[in-house]
Amino acid sequence: MIAKQQVDALYNKVLKLSYKNTGAILQTINEAERLSMQDPNNTELLILQTHLQIMNSQEQRARALANRVWELGGDINLLFEKMYLRDLLNLCMIDMAAILLKKRLENLSENITIFPLEMIVFALELGNAKLLKQVCSQNLQNPLFRALHRFAQAYILNDYEQNFANIQKIVLNNVSDLVCAYDFDYYTDRGFTDLEIKLYFSNYETNVKKYQSLLESSIDAYFLSRGEKRIFNLGFTCLNIKDHP
Repeated sequence: MIAKQQVDALYNKVLKLSYKNTGAILQTINEAERLSMQDPNNTELLILQTHLQIMNSQEQRARALANRVWELGGDINLLFEKMYLRDLLNLCMIDMAAILLKKRLENLSENITIFPLEMIVFALELGNAKLLKQVCSQNLQNPLFRALHRFAQAYILNDYEQNFANIQKIVLNNVSDLVCAYDFDYYTDRGFTDLEIKLYFSNYETNVKKYQSLLESSIDAYFLSRGEKRIFNLGFTCLNIKDHP
């Protein structure tokens, strides 16, 4: 068994890593693997390894480690639970994330302070405008929450909820097994909320723009088949994981 202080120290080290610093990432992966040899069923250590493999653009290894954590289960420190949940969402492992979030969402007012961005990303990946509005309504003083609340409200009022859900389903159907991370940005300079979904792929993928073209053409084809006009305040940008902030 390894001391909890060692795992906590590694957690703090992982948080300080830059996605661009592949040397430091590999060094930390080696450190985590050495510790894991002493305690292979330590779930918190496996969670750190999952995150490190995402940073290392090894999304399939990250998925295998995330599944191992799931199989082991047990009580997990809140900080590690938060990291694990975020990385399930990064890897678009939505079914598992949904199970973890179910009870948290039932007590939204209490848990929104613990998992704010995780809840937002979950709603975005599902394309659930009502859930996004519900989550963001908890803190309308926050510019991010206010902007995304306006985004969700606009889609609901314009009867565009199903399109939002279907667009996100198109994204997941096309790239969910390939992405290393799922993030977003927003802009309000046009007087309403523009939402940019950022999808990060392996550093070994030299032409990530092909995924962006695939998504854009698939979404355009969807609207063409429905005979509806696409609203261009929801966009997608595909990047390498080393470009993650």
